[in-house]
Amino acid sequence: MIRNVVVFWFATLALVGADRIPRTPFVPVNPARYYVHVVNGLSNYDLGVHCQSKDNDLGYQHLINRGDDFQWNFKVNIFGTTLFWCKLEKQDAYVSFESFWPESRNFWLRDRCGPQGNCIWTAKDDGIYLRNNPTNVDEYVHKWMP
Repeated sequence: MIRNVVVFWFATLALVGADRIPRTPFVPVNPARYYVHVVNGLSNYDLGVHCQSKDNDLGYQHLINRGDDFQWNFKVNIFGTTLFWCKLEKQDAYVSFESFWPESRNFWLRDRCGPQGNCIWTAKDDGIYLRNNPTNVDEYVHKWMP
């Protein structure tokens, strides 16, 4: 009889306490592989592109025509610290920026690259844009420096 009462109270406390357990926020799933693109969207300019990480220099690329695309893919390292940056140059300006970075709390980049991990940076006449894949919109992110 006492055993049944104890079990009843533990079960009741467990059910009542379940509403007080903090919920973990939704964490997007990491794609198995990321694909980063740099696209020449300039009207009348060639685009010089040099991207690298601490461990991988991807070399200098020359995107001559509008729509030309330089791309690479990778898996995030086991420490979750993978970081790539790029320097883009056109005839009269340049910009340097991080093209992929680790996100442990804020999923801004991951949300824009989407579940397939396609991060698409486009150089346009007024600046650098990142494609928000879920909304299919290019978002202005960086301005050109003279």
